[in-house]
Amino acid sequence: MTARLHLLLGAGGVGKTTLAAGYALALAREPGRRVGLLGIDPARRLQDALGVPLSDLEAPVPGVGTLHAALLHPADSLRRWTAEALPDTGSRARLLANPFFIALADRLATATDIFAAARVAEWAERDPALTDLVVDTAPGQNAIEFLRRPERLAAFLEGRLVRWLRWFARSQRGGPLGEALGGGARRVVWGLVRIGGTQLLLDLAEFFSLVEAVFSRMLTRVKATEHWLRDPATEILVVTSVRDDGGRMTRELADALRDVRLAPRAIVINRALPAGFVDEVQALGDAPGLPPEGVRVLRYAVAYAKMQERLVTGLKELAPATVVIGACAGLDGGERLAALEELGRALERALTDT
Repeated sequence: MTARLHLLLGAGGVGKTTLAAGYALALAREPGRRVGLLGIDPARRLQDALGVPLSDLEAPVPGVGTLHAALLHPADSLRRWTAEALPDTGSRARLLANPFFIALADRLATATDIFAAARVAEWAERDPALTDLVVDTAPGQNAIEFLRRPERLAAFLEGRLVRWLRWFARSQRGGPLGEALGGGARRVVWGLVRIGGTQLLLDLAEFFSLVEAVFSRMLTRVKATEHWLRDPATEILVVTSVRDDGGRMTRELADALRDVRLAPRAIVINRALPAGFVDEVQALGDAPGLPPEGVRVLRYAVAYAKMQERLVTGLKELAPATVVIGACAGLDGGERLAALEELGRALERALTDT
């Protein structure tokens, strides 16, 4: 891939989606950049972050012509890839009408781990002028499940039962049931017939026979994404925030990345207090005449700042860099895109300085 991939991971509620949107905006404002922003979080938070409706196909973000955004919709992706892999209208019509395909398509609302990697590679295919693709992942451990699924999907498609069913789809409609199958295969096929009848088996066999081209293209794209992820230019950022479980969740994600032989470029502490805040707050606490409510607020602020210091110190060993991004004002106002862009620029500057 010639474009650069930016992958943001993090637990739910740490501001990862907002940060991803801001980062993509900041990159898109730079001369010569053409940036994509893909959300693969089933909760569809990216729409709220940008304040614009998004579909499965990338579309320009209003006011930022060099930024295109999309949300992963697995069922829509599957139907589009079916049309792509089966140009013959008859074959495509049979697959789209197949009851197993219909059931599969209707149950893919949360199957982001299977489709995300293929969608990432498809974006680069569709837009050769792309310079950067920012990916906002699902929260927590789900963020890297799509890196584990390819091997499982390949093993399933290459498995014995699927091979039997593909053979059955090619040979059975005109011949005796299971005539050429070995003993083990014949027992499995007859077991399926007893459970659902011959028509169910025919539908299932035809489904696997027709969908093979779709899955094969998906696997090709998944492999391209895996290669892209291991490109030295790829940027993996693990985002956290100042909270009690921030350190534990970040360590779990870093360990999960190591399991798939990947490593973060940086740990990002989001929604942080500015440097030197503790000293400033403690100085205010020494002021005479401070009401009890003010004392309690200052004590809370000091405790929060100290928690932040412990978090930053404890996470330094997990990545080459640890960057701290302050809370962003203006995200709820009328200049939301400008506030997002400033947040993204803060992240860009922090990463450049490391």
